[in-house]
Amino acid sequence: MIKHAGHLSKWISIILIGVLLQFAVGCANIVPPSGGPRDTTAPYLIGARPKDSATQVRPKEILLGFSEYITTADIPSNLIISPTLKSTPLIESRLNALRIRINDTLAANTTYSLQFGNAIKDVNEGNIAKNYTYVFSTGASIDTGSITGYVKLAETGLIDSTLIVVLHPANSDSGIFKNPPLYYSKLNGKGRFEFKFLPYQAFHLFALPNDYSKKYDDSTKLFAFYESPILVGQHSDSISLFAFQAAKKIEKKKIAAPVKNSKTLPGLKYTRHADAGEQDVLQPLQLSFDTKIQLNDSFPILLCDTLNKPLPGFTVKLDSMQQSILVQYPWEHQTKMHLILPKQAVKDSLQNMLVKTDTIAFKTKSEEAYGTVLIRLTGLQHFTHPVLLLTQDEKIKYSYPITQPILRIPAILPGDLTVKVLDDLNENGIWDSGNYNKRKQPEKVYLTGSTMTIKANWENEFNIILNK
Repeated sequence: MIKHAGHLSKWISIILIGVLLQFAVGCANIVPPSGGPRDTTAPYLIGARPKDSATQVRPKEILLGFSEYITTADIPSNLIISPTLKSTPLIESRLNALRIRINDTLAANTTYSLQFGNAIKDVNEGNIAKNYTYVFSTGASIDTGSITGYVKLAETGLIDSTLIVVLHPANSDSGIFKNPPLYYSKLNGKGRFEFKFLPYQAFHLFALPNDYSKKYDDSTKLFAFYESPILVGQHSDSISLFAFQAAKKIEKKKIAAPVKNSKTLPGLKYTRHADAGEQDVLQPLQLSFDTKIQLNDSFPILLCDTLNKPLPGFTVKLDSMQQSILVQYPWEHQTKMHLILPKQAVKDSLQNMLVKTDTIAFKTKSEEAYGTVLIRLTGLQHFTHPVLLLTQDEKIKYSYPITQPILRIPAILPGDLTVKVLDDLNENGIWDSGNYNKRKQPEKVYLTGSTMTIKANWENEFNIILNK
């Protein structure tokens, strides 16, 4: 065994001498050999200085030798150095060698890891040395602590793999606002994160976008936080984080393609939302504008019969973005109606109004256009106040509070609907966001893994399992 180890050490020394010579020699353009069977093997490490997992070292330069000629791709977005450094190391590759130059002063008794992600691949076939990680310690041992978990979007139950998870020291409650993270980890396609080689210390755990600052400096950012500091080594369970926006971004509303009554003359323009020109009896009548508007009570909007006689019981209001008029009414099936929109009824901040008074003639959908739905639910015990959400294109089409295991819905338009469940803790019927300053977690929406295909004029039956 000693003789074998001596030969191995001598072989690695020869490799590293070759690596050094590659960087010392000028920029000769050496072309790797080609031909032969297709290479399907990813490059692997055959020598390193300092050696991988070395202790009691403070390298200014790291040399890595691989089993074949390599190239690097998009180092800035792939490489993660933990703990983070103030200055990005200079990284060069030549033939089968990689050189990393470190400019920072390394901390004492600290384990450093360099995770290369998908940055290293061979020259000929592009085989990737996936998630190759090089580790060393400035202290006497390599730290072995770890934290694992998942991140989901609280409002949709979906995954945003562009987010990162970050660690800050537990003694710094304001670190997430002021400082770059000490450690960070990317999410994989399933929303999973993993920290390795951590010291056995306590950390605050957060998730946020992988932007330049990596700080929580904007309340419209997606953000998640764990309720209490995590002590590495004493918390072995997988952690779940739920990301939310404390404040919604204000963006210019995109107007749907005109269905009817789209105005193109000078003045305010609006689009009426309708399905095949007919009003859905389950939804308010909606008129959308391309700018914020306000209503003029002196010239009210009127819902009328076909003789223009105003109907009792309707309401008119603006949506939360102040760019849509919503007319709510207990619609009856297959009924012709008029909506009278006076010229002065609507204006924007520049006092622009409609070009003229409009009368919108429309008809509500027939009863046969809808399907009835019977849903048998299991798993209600996992939720405090469950609300069934039926979504389409990630927008909520229908929501129903669940109070018993059988739910009958008298009318739903045909189509494919994704089934989700909201745990509505405050019982207000809608999803509520979180607030880190108040240490308030968001309400959570969970995927059920089920979809429903609704047929018109049909009794549709489904069995749905609710789970977290």
